[in-house]
Amino acid sequence: MERGRDAGTWMEGIRRSRMAKKKKPVEINRSKYNQIRKMDHHSMEECIAGYYDQGYAAGYEAGQKEAADPFNTEKAMGSISLIKGIGAVRLKRIHEILVAAGGRSAGRLVEDLMDKRAAGGQ
Repeated sequence: MERGRDAGTWMEGIRRSRMAKKKKPVEINRSKYNQIRKMDHHSMEECIAGYYDQGYAAGYEAGQKEAADPFNTEKAMGSISLIKGIGAVRLKRIHEILVAAGGRSAGRLVEDLMDKRAAGGQ
């Protein structure tokens, strides 16, 4: 009796999962193990809190590295102002919407762009 194709791929997946080494979250050598084993309650809490702080700091740093760059409202408003058909009123409304959504205010830049549009349009 011949096995189906799915059985072979399933078994191969199990072999790979058993063979792959998982990285341990905390490496403890023999001397550290003996120190932990001999700790009292207070010392154990301090040790665990230290491991927690190390993990939290490592996670925070990793998150900072992977975080997206902040949205540049000034650059966006400059690019939007170049679009034909976007006037001063529409540009101001777009700026208000971006600021309401959490972007930093471009402030003076929007006023300058609106003044240039008004001067160029007359």
